Amino acid sequence: MPRVLATGSFVSASTAIRVSTQSLGLIARRLPPLIRLALASSAARGETGVAEAAFRDELIALVRDSAEVSWREMRRGVDDLDAFTRPSEANGRLAAGRPYRAKP
Repeated sequence: MPRVLATGSFVSASTAIRVSTQSLGLIARRLPPLIRLALASSAARGETGVAEAAFRDELIALVRDSAEVSWREMRRGVDDLDAFTRPSEANGRLAAGRPYRAKP
C-alpha cells in the first residue's frame, strides 16, 4: 500500500507538471494573435461584430485545445499509475489463482 501511495503521488506531480508546461506553451504560442484580435475588436469602428466574433472563436479554440492537452496528459497519468503499480508476473499468477487450497 505505501508503494501505491508513493507512486500515485509521484505520478500526480509529474502529470501536473506536464499539464502545466504544455498548457503554458500553448498559451504562449496563441496569446499574441489573441491580443491582436482583442485590440482589433476594441479599435474597430464599423466591423466590431466581425472582429469580436473572430476573437471569440480564437479564445474558444484556445480553451478547447487546453482542455484536450489536459485530458490527454491525465489519461497518460492514469496509464502510468496503472503500469507502475501493476503486480509483477509472479505476483499476477498468484493473484489470479485461488488464495486458498481446496480440499478433495
